[in-house]
Amino acid sequence: MLRKVIIGLLSIILLVMLVFTGLHERTVIIIEDIKTGEQRDFFPKDDQFILGYTHSVLLTPVEEYFEVDKNNNLILQKTIYESFGVGLPYEQDTDADFEIVDGKFILYLNRTFEQVNMIASPIPKHLIKVNGESTYIAAMFSKEDIDVTSDAFKALIKEDEEREKYTHDIKIYAIKKKVFEIGNYHVVL
Repeated sequence: MLRKVIIGLLSIILLVMLVFTGLHERTVIIIEDIKTGEQRDFFPKDDQFILGYTHSVLLTPVEEYFEVDKNNNLILQKTIYESFGVGLPYEQDTDADFEIVDGKFILYLNRTFEQVNMIASPIPKHLIKVNGESTYIAAMFSKEDIDVTSDAFKALIKEDEEREKYTHDIKIYAIKKKVFEIGNYHVVL
């Protein structure tokens, strides 16, 4: 009987230690499909993430670097792109610094957003990069597995009906939550 009590107490102590050592207040980046309310959570270790896409005309990569501040605002810190094109800056703004490094244009910004709204489509390969890992946004909310880089998928989305099936109105925002984590396993409380 005493042995069962000791094992029970040790189990409870171990469980409490695991919960409190793995429980932290963390920044959680949420990507939400506006139509369905479906959400995907990301847990940046350094409160930073990157939104990327392929420019539709020039077919060159564009990356926008964000940091989450203490009020959960998304701060656009810089944009990196490889060529001037429609929708991309081509001259220095008065409130931004600009430089060219290794053939890439870097526009340093300090723009604050409560959330970022966008239409995520597989055509420009919209992605989010958190902790060095890239995830295609259109694939997150698709009912079936898709490989947005495959030739079969490129042929499929040439039809408007199929393209709309993989396009999502989304919003991206940050919150602070208690998160229980051990390794790569996360539970938002």
